Amino acid sequence: MGKGAPLRWIENRRLAHYLHGTGIEIGALWRRFPVPPKARVWYVDRAAPTRLREQHPDVTGEIVRPDVLAEAADLPFAPASLDFIIASHVFEHLPFPLRALRVWYGALAPGGALLLKVPDKRYTFDSRRSRTPFAHLLAEYEHPESSDWRSHYAEFIERVHGRKPDEPEISQAAAELQAARFNIHYHTWIDDDLREILEYTRHVWRFDWRPVIFWNAHFYRKESVALLVRNGR
Repeated sequence: MGKGAPLRWIENRRLAHYLHGTGIEIGALWRRFPVPPKARVWYVDRAAPTRLREQHPDVTGEIVRPDVLAEAADLPFAPASLDFIIASHVFEHLPFPLRALRVWYGALAPGGALLLKVPDKRYTFDSRRSRTPFAHLLAEYEHPESSDWRSHYAEFIERVHGRKPDEPEISQAAAELQAARFNIHYHTWIDDDLREILEYTRHVWRFDWRPVIFWNAHFYRKESVALLVRNGR
């Protein structure tokens, strides 16, 4: 057990205070977020466990069997039908994260909570990658047909695996990863970037939710943690 484990346990207890009723956890893989005993959770993922195991060969634990097969940004739930949504280390895997936020906000009932945990690139294998500018996210959200998926894969190969951009193999490797829809961090951020994204949804899109918790990445918590509650109850 690491030095930060007791602190993370305390933090998770505090976060769980806002998770009640019926909700979902997206992309739990092998690690379910601990919710209160009376909370009902449906687990959502985009593929069955066998396929998820192929996409995440480094995972050694038993993968959670999804109750619902769906993409994170295309949920099959009625508007305002969920009391909570948990997305831990999911946001960075989404090609169009702004679209996901719109879908998640729409699915939350008044008083419902969104729990986001997003790795801070400074503390992960993404440390050599550039931060994704908000303008880039917005451009891809507004014009998804112009999104250059292959460039995301190429940048991942160059910066994470240390390949030189002029190596001819990079283009082929990027094409193969794209064809397989290999699961990478499409985007990388630090805590200030996540805060900017959430503030945009509130002040420009006029989403009626409020951040009741926002924790920056720390020495034992290498992720930004945000918990937003939709107003109205």
